Amino acid sequence: MKVKGIKIVEGTSADKEQLTESFQHFNDKNIMKNRADCYLSHNNTILAKDGNRIIGKILWYIKEDPNFGVVEFEELYVYDDYRKKGIGSELLRISIEAVCDHFNQLGIKPRRIFLFVDENNQSARKLYEKFGFECIANLGHLYSENNNYLFYILDLEKTN
Repeated sequence: MKVKGIKIVEGTSADKEQLTESFQHFNDKNIMKNRADCYLSHNNTILAKDGNRIIGKILWYIKEDPNFGVVEFEELYVYDDYRKKGIGSELLRISIEAVCDHFNQLGIKPRRIFLFVDENNQSARKLYEKFGFECIANLGHLYSENNNYLFYILDLEKTN
């Protein structure tokens, strides 16, 4: 990573206020609070911090039955001032490792990680592809009538 002093940590309840503010794009305090609660209560939240300030985040959670070995990544985000410094790569790398470690501790073979990304988000797509994610479908206007979303999968059976 190109920025000294940045640490990658698991999110805790101490991060709730800052995490809530990181969801400003929802423009609704209740949704922002609910998203932060969701991140911290029953999912795995990995944060990039500059000192005590959150500067990036990613959420991952097991989909359906853990025995399937399938995880979804959601909302990988790095604040503008910290982009192009390797922080997104580090969040993604550590999250992939955390998924593999989690399943290995359960005695389950991790199989797939999937995510959705806006077709126009070229920097995110390039990052995911650098880590071996493959676009397998264009889902059209999944979340918005203005944007096409792509479905990406990382096949952990190929990489492990």
